[in-house]
Amino acid sequence: MTSERRANTEKPMVVVTTQILLYLAAIVNVGNGIISLSSDETIKIILSVVMIAFGLAAAWVAARLGVPEASRLNTAVTLSVILIVLRIVEFSVWHSVGFLLGVILPVIVIWRLRSPEAKSWFSL
Repeated sequence: MTSERRANTEKPMVVVTTQILLYLAAIVNVGNGIISLSSDETIKIILSVVMIAFGLAAAWVAARLGVPEASRLNTAVTLSVILIVLRIVEFSVWHSVGFLLGVILPVIVIWRLRSPEAKSWFSL
């Protein structure tokens, strides 16, 4: 995609919404990771660090969605799937329903990025 087309194309609301959802997922992951670092068990500490890392990755991916390249859409969907799996693993370790609620944001991200409007923006 040429830079001229990028300059002349307004970012659709579905992409803006997806970016906001990914930023929220980043905040949730980093926040949960920091709170959970105080655990005494090694597996919980490792998961806490992983949560923080994927939270930072979510913020990075959200920032990159502003440019309409198919690889950026694919990266966002892949990260969302990883976040869903991470939440299920966290639930199995902590046995907290709150972690399962964290699945909602990545599911909505995937759903919104599969819309015709998003596919058009990313030239799919």
